[in-house]
Amino acid sequence: MQKVMAYRHSRQADGQNKEKEEVEIIDIKTENDTTVYHVKTQDGIKCTAIFNPFSCAYYADDIYGVIDEGSLSKSETEM
Repeated sequence: MQKVMAYRHSRQADGQNKEKEEVEIIDIKTENDTTVYHVKTQDGIKCTAIFNPFSCAYYADDIYGVIDEGSLSKSETEM
């Protein structure tokens, strides 16, 4: 399990990212030639995230990208 610093969607103020927060990467998938990370925030929210190579930052979508526990495979929930 890898921990990285990420901007959270719910923490934006006036459309600006203010500060990064540590999230834990629980799974990595490729969808439409894009790497999508499944992460868990410090609050325990499991959501999708992306890495932007231009800004060298991870962005966790804890508003629209929340992952339903029923959609996770058994191996992911055991991590």
